[in-house]
Amino acid sequence: MKVWVEALTPKQIVLFSYLQEELSGEVFLTTRDYDLNVELAHRLWRKFYVVGRHGGRSLAGKLRQSLERSHRLAQIALIESPDVHVTFVSPDSSRVAFGLSIPIVAATDSPHSDAVNRLTLPLSKLAVIPSFTAQELSTYAGLTNFVTFEGVFELARVFREKEPREHHARELGLEPLGYAIVRLGEEKSYYYYLSRRAALDAPLQLATYLLKTTDLDLLVYPRYPDQARAARHALAPWAKRVKFLEGPTDFLSLEFYAVLVVTGGGTMATEASLIGTPAVSTYPGRLSVFEYLKARGFPLYQYPLSTDQLGRLVRRGRQPRSWEQVLARLRGLFQDPVRVLADAVHAAAGG
Repeated sequence: MKVWVEALTPKQIVLFSYLQEELSGEVFLTTRDYDLNVELAHRLWRKFYVVGRHGGRSLAGKLRQSLERSHRLAQIALIESPDVHVTFVSPDSSRVAFGLSIPIVAATDSPHSDAVNRLTLPLSKLAVIPSFTAQELSTYAGLTNFVTFEGVFELARVFREKEPREHHARELGLEPLGYAIVRLGEEKSYYYYLSRRAALDAPLQLATYLLKTTDLDLLVYPRYPDQARAARHALAPWAKRVKFLEGPTDFLSLEFYAVLVVTGGGTMATEASLIGTPAVSTYPGRLSVFEYLKARGFPLYQYPLSTDQLGRLVRRGRQPRSWEQVLARLRGLFQDPVRVLADAVHAAAGG
């Protein structure tokens, strides 16, 4: 069996990389030049193609890149002749696979990404989704076959990583349980289209507050060079307490030994809260994954918060955590999403 995987973000590249060990036969990746994708592909994948790049802020740019990528992906698919296609709802690859009659296994945890879901889920043979999204995605129940699991996709890495190591923080000049992580938002994405300033402003407001009111150092993780410049300017008065991360590293270790994680998105907040680190997302909208995890007692919050709430989160985050206890709790509550995905791939290829 040959499996073609399309991953458009670092989260997806990491998640799907585990399929290489779960599936027999050849598994190859297509991705785009965006964020840390290329570096992670080199680290984690035996075979991959870099096809196109992010389309930028404008709708015209997004459409142009999508069309160009689809053309090049079709050429790769014709040469490779895969038996099944796996994608985290990429419109580019889904259109190609559907056109070439390659069965599609889609994965998504984002009912709010309505436009992307409309372009991909109806083309999929199977769709792997967390159970808590089933109701919101029920519109597509007659167009694809859902495979649900208990948990979130971020568990894939948590279940497979070795115990976090303090030296990853120390190598960056950070003291374990003496720093916070600030990840800026994806301002060029579809879901930030109507509120791009929030992607930068809200995380930096929280960063400034932490620098003014605590003794924490900050590890800032920008997505683009212009974001890095804006963050350096805004945080210049505290430059000695601010580090910038510009390449791939052991994020799980950094999150585990952080007091707090602030992010403009959802992935890092979700992962941090799973391993016991308080997390605040400044994403300007409702995310069902947050409600799901909060209901189960994980320390995941959305901006804005009161100063009292932030103070309590910082105090909670300073408490040491046990990796063994974290894993035991997670394994008692949730399924492994990679095994669910692998079973879906076998079903789609053999059906």
